[in-house]
Amino acid sequence: MSRRTFHFRPEGEQAFGYAQAVSAGGLLFVSGTLSVDAAFQTIAPDDMRRQLEVVYAALGETLAAHGLDFAAVVKETVFVTDMDAFLDANDFRLGIYTGRDLPAVTAVEVRRLAFPANLVEIELIATLAG
Repeated sequence: MSRRTFHFRPEGEQAFGYAQAVSAGGLLFVSGTLSVDAAFQTIAPDDMRRQLEVVYAALGETLAAHGLDFAAVVKETVFVTDMDAFLDANDFRLGIYTGRDLPAVTAVEVRRLAFPANLVEIELIATLAG
């Protein structure tokens, strides 16, 4: 089985010890993505909706780098520090999938994320086959 890694921010990913995405077995596994800038500084602390916008934009870039869009997503795992705030902003997330088949989704509230000012982290699994 061939395996290929993809780095969105190579230096930061190397420092933290991960690849943004790995393709293997006809699937693309996308690491948990946070609302951070190129220097890994949190964008929009305490604003769930804005963080969702930033996270989905970054996820979209990772998918696009593999010739994919959100229609290829088959599984989504969402980690949030405030489930009520996430549910209030979930209409934005649903808009990402409008007109597409919905992926399998797990949403989990956690005590904190790697960067404490982040409210949401999302990982994806997408199919590489059309």
